[in-house]
Amino acid sequence: MAPITRICSAVLLALAACACASARQPARSALSNYVQARVADAEGDTVGALSAYQAALLAEPGNAVIAIRAFRQAVENGDRKLALQAAQQLEKADALPTDAMLLLVGDRLAMGDLPGARSLADRLEADNSLVFLVPVLRAWIASAAREGDAATQLDAARNSGLGVALLSEQRAFIELLAGHKDAGVTLIKASMSSDGRSGVTRLAAAAMLQRKRDKAAALDLLDESEQAFRIACAQINAGKQLSGGVTSPVSGLAFFYARLASDLARERATLFALTLGRYARFLDPNSPFVALAEGQALAANGLDDRAMTSISSVSAQSAYAPIAFESRVSLLERLGRGEEALTLAQQMAAGSPRAVDQVRVGDILTRLGRRQEAANAYQRAIDASDQSGAPAPWGLWMLKGSALGQDNDWPAAQVALRKAAELGPDQPAILNYLGYSMLERRENIAEATRLIARASALRPDDTAITDSLGWAYFLAGDYGKAVTALEAASLAEPTEPTIGEHLGDAYWRTGRRIEARYTWRSALLSADGNVAKRLADKIDIGLTSANMAR
Repeated sequence: MAPITRICSAVLLALAACACASARQPARSALSNYVQARVADAEGDTVGALSAYQAALLAEPGNAVIAIRAFRQAVENGDRKLALQAAQQLEKADALPTDAMLLLVGDRLAMGDLPGARSLADRLEADNSLVFLVPVLRAWIASAAREGDAATQLDAARNSGLGVALLSEQRAFIELLAGHKDAGVTLIKASMSSDGRSGVTRLAAAAMLQRKRDKAAALDLLDESEQAFRIACAQINAGKQLSGGVTSPVSGLAFFYARLASDLARERATLFALTLGRYARFLDPNSPFVALAEGQALAANGLDDRAMTSISSVSAQSAYAPIAFESRVSLLERLGRGEEALTLAQQMAAGSPRAVDQVRVGDILTRLGRRQEAANAYQRAIDASDQSGAPAPWGLWMLKGSALGQDNDWPAAQVALRKAAELGPDQPAILNYLGYSMLERRENIAEATRLIARASALRPDDTAITDSLGWAYFLAGDYGKAVTALEAASLAEPTEPTIGEHLGDAYWRTGRRIEARYTWRSALLSADGNVAKRLADKIDIGLTSANMAR
């Protein structure tokens, strides 16, 4: 029996070892997959990283370290399924990040789990870090519950810092969705302005009214001064449903997240902007406004290729297409693909009667250093039959003059700039620009001084104009007035090297040599190029006609 006992014991030991190995395998598998995910992530292999995070989560669902990393990567890369899976695991582990609650509020709203959505809103309020968002969340939850006074939930956000325009927009959408047309339309019209923000609100509201078969009310919100509105009006009249409307509390919450993402991207709160942009996309993947806001947030985070993909998803037939076009052109320029941006802009401008399309071409050409071509584009803008959305006539002539001046064609530039000043005699920008251009060339100093003095009287707190005025006095030989004006400019902008150089030169002419060198040294700290060379020379040998500021 002894041999048999030894064999049985060995078998039992082997089976036990296998059992232990099997018990330990999930942990090893989770760790292995987690390491693989981190390596893939570091190498830029997004697909491989997300797949490995998914495997790690499945292998060890209670591991909060894996779950939080998987959640962050899923959100950044737009993987809704993995983001929700990781967030749900973090919730079970009582390790849910505050911003992840916003994702789950939207998911529960979409699932019809209103008690669950309310519970998360309560947790957000108790957490306190994002408490200012809670009234809007509760308003949309109340809207989903068909509570007649859902919009009153927004009253609690009056002092939240979200802003009157954003809250009015949200209230209008909730009222329209509830069938309270008069209240909603009144709010939309009260917030009408010429900025892009108001335009998007009007497009969304028009889409909502059209869906409710109120064509007249939808058209009433849209004039034809902007290309996006013209497209929308044409589609409404043709019986085609506009995209981008708030059709449910879920898409309403998505619109809110997208709006915040857009605002935060502009304010450089880039990471949270990206998070909210992704949450909005998860909730309403077909909304053109959400796509644009997500693209803006991606671009703000340096994820330019993904931003271009998001922006390019907006249909060329959508009323949002002109906005998407502007975003694509801007992003191409930021990527250093200026020629591609120019090609797109020229395609839009070809045969267009709109001045704004020609201005866009001119602006890109200016940034590419092709200034004579830019001046020609600005002339086409001046001659265009449709001036809606373009700078005022004096502004177009100023753009043309500026381009010609930078192209060293001063005679032609001066003609354009004088035309601009004639059309805008009370516009500080052109008065100062024309006057300072004369000062740079040391021409008509007395006239230049009068122009800049007029600009300064119209805009006394403008530091650049105050600097111009001080320099005009300097070149006119009135050094006392020059010092007074330039000291005021320097006080407002102490690190601006041009102002510092001007002030140092004025100090030198009044015999204040120590103060002059001190001022030049301060200016040198932030100067570069020719300015830095002149400053170094003046600090060494003093002011001469050769190293005088321009």
